[in-house]
Amino acid sequence: MSGRVVDRGAGRAEPPRSVNRAFRAGGGAMRQRMRLIVQWVVVLVGLNVLMWQLPALVGEADRVGASLAEVSWGWVGMAVLFGSGALVLYGELHRRLLVAGGARVPGRSVQAINFAENALSTTLPAVGNAAGFVYAAHHLRKRQVDVGLAVWSLVLAGAVATVALIALGLLAVGVAGQIPVLVAVPLATGVVLGAWGCWRVASRPQVLRRCASGLIGLGRHLPASCRVRAADPEALAQRVSDRIGLLRPSVIQWMLITGCAGLSWVLDFLSLFASVTAVGHLVPWSALVVGFLVVQASIALQIFPGGVGLAEGGLLGVLVAYGVPVAPAVAGVLVYRLINWLGLAAMGWVVYAVQIHLTSHHQHRRAPECPGCGPATTR
Repeated sequence: MSGRVVDRGAGRAEPPRSVNRAFRAGGGAMRQRMRLIVQWVVVLVGLNVLMWQLPALVGEADRVGASLAEVSWGWVGMAVLFGSGALVLYGELHRRLLVAGGARVPGRSVQAINFAENALSTTLPAVGNAAGFVYAAHHLRKRQVDVGLAVWSLVLAGAVATVALIALGLLAVGVAGQIPVLVAVPLATGVVLGAWGCWRVASRPQVLRRCASGLIGLGRHLPASCRVRAADPEALAQRVSDRIGLLRPSVIQWMLITGCAGLSWVLDFLSLFASVTAVGHLVPWSALVVGFLVVQASIALQIFPGGVGLAEGGLLGVLVAYGVPVAPAVAGVLVYRLINWLGLAAMGWVVYAVQIHLTSHHQHRRAPECPGCGPATTR
């Protein structure tokens, strides 16, 4: 052996660039097909959950057929309007947070994301909330909203809505006589002031930078199209914190944001009122307040998708405990949950499926004419 280094690749012919480009293009097409397959599988899983629960609700409906036979469709229509309006207002709350952060996303796009996110979070077992969160962040990123602002706005939207529910719930139980008003008002005020203090602390640059580091860690687990890649995570955390630090709503913007959150819960409560009134039985105000809060607590626990079972059982138990006969109580619960859970979730899955179709059609329409043109981008 002469000790000479032999270049084993010297005698190999490099494949033409066109072949490499064609291979990459084929790989991109395969990934797109797999993405579509996964998306449609998610749709089928969600719809199967709805269909799995539907026979149980229909069976209950057979037992209270007399009450449902006398249902007032005018009140049912009002319940549908109130329920869908509550979800639309939550989407508007999110849109106004995005506007406060400097992102201009069309209202129809935010509402489409909002309805689909609601369907994912309320019907997918175990991973519903996480799936809805990732879906919303992914589609906001596709509409040119940076990952930091997209995730931050989603977190804030949920936080504002939760604070509004707690404050309004305390005031409502006070007015309904469940606790003294002189106790309910200070408690509600303390919740709002405490939330405002947390916001003031969380919006400081040092705290934002720590939050940004967490967001970057979360961003590494998002879909490939919006995954965070950075050679210097610390520098990126600084840039992200500076970016989301711009989300500082003015006083007027805060009034609109909190107004959307509060009115959303009011409409949801009115949907419950209309659903119970539709079966022709008057229910005490205090029973509706307590029942509504029990439903929301059941949903928030996320033990089952959309609080199924717990929400219906809790609401029914409250109504019966307040003297409502079993048949109209069951009928009212069924009407409310058919509208505000199954109905809104079904609408969200339709939006989700349409989004898949529009995205794939848009990508196909703008696909490159040659393998070397690079992947098409969508907004």
